[in-house]
Amino acid sequence: MNPTSLMTITLSITTSTILITTTTHWLMAWACLEINTLSMAPIISKQHHPRATEAATKYFLSQTLASTALLFATAMNALNTSNWEICLMTDNPTTKIITLSLMMKMAAAPFHFWLPEVAQGATTLTALTILTWQKIAPLSILMASHNSANLTILSSSAILSILVGGMGGLNQTQLRKLMAFSSIAHTGWILTTITLAPNISALTFMIYTATTTPIFFMLNTTSTTTLKDMGAMWTTSPHLMMITLLTILSLAGLPPLTGFMPKWLILNKMTAFNLTTETILITMSSLPSLYLYIRLTYILTMTLPPHTSTMQIKWRTLHKNPLIPPITLATMMMLLLPLSPNM
Repeated sequence: MNPTSLMTITLSITTSTILITTTTHWLMAWACLEINTLSMAPIISKQHHPRATEAATKYFLSQTLASTALLFATAMNALNTSNWEICLMTDNPTTKIITLSLMMKMAAAPFHFWLPEVAQGATTLTALTILTWQKIAPLSILMASHNSANLTILSSSAILSILVGGMGGLNQTQLRKLMAFSSIAHTGWILTTITLAPNISALTFMIYTATTTPIFFMLNTTSTTTLKDMGAMWTTSPHLMMITLLTILSLAGLPPLTGFMPKWLILNKMTAFNLTTETILITMSSLPSLYLYIRLTYILTMTLPPHTSTMQIKWRTLHKNPLIPPITLATMMMLLLPLSPNM
């Protein structure tokens, strides 16, 4: 891609997301969401491959459908209340439509159908952008309007997302699809407390983003795309394999790693609001995801792929300098659990 075009597209994606987090007007938010969608489509399709074109088309159609529903609901709310403010939603039917459209943009179940295919058709770093940065805009709108959001819809979608994210990833061998289902499950965790404690939802998203980013960087560095490739990661870089192992366990939410912090806070907050049934359902629904991550660590550390070389480690090892930022971020995401009493 032309460097000027790439810089323009990147600037559009960044600026539109920042504007959405600061705006209070529905039309401004909708316009920025459209700019964000139009800027992301060429990034996905820049490989000039039929799979990438298909992924870009699916991404564009799903995002456009959600934006259309969002614009329809906000216009209907303005007709009924003469109000375009995001934080002052009072019309119940339009609030439900807006919540559902934002859930589609975040790929929360049952509107998750587009995310695995789009992540598989994009490159590794583009999939990382879709799974992390592209969720900031709808999440910020949901947090701005959390006082009027429908708790029943969000709770049902949260439980379903956690279950679908775990069950859907069990049959996957492609890592980008697998990480997409992981993103769906974590989206469910984010939605559980978005009406009760938005600060915990924001913390959950930040920890998920900071944990997923080094994993994708490591996959990109080692050109790992399938579960079979993960079994050979140790032959290229043993220390990278150990860091990836602990980061995946942190993503699973196992103590004493950092990923346990948001899940602990979420379950604690829900029990404080006497949502015992929802807490039990969420906990039970997360078990398939836990099995999924443990299977990844098993393949990564306890299996030996077939190879013809008699050498234990490849002689052409990875250059260490590009690995310093993701390894540093991964280390932070494993050791921050003692900060949870301050949250």
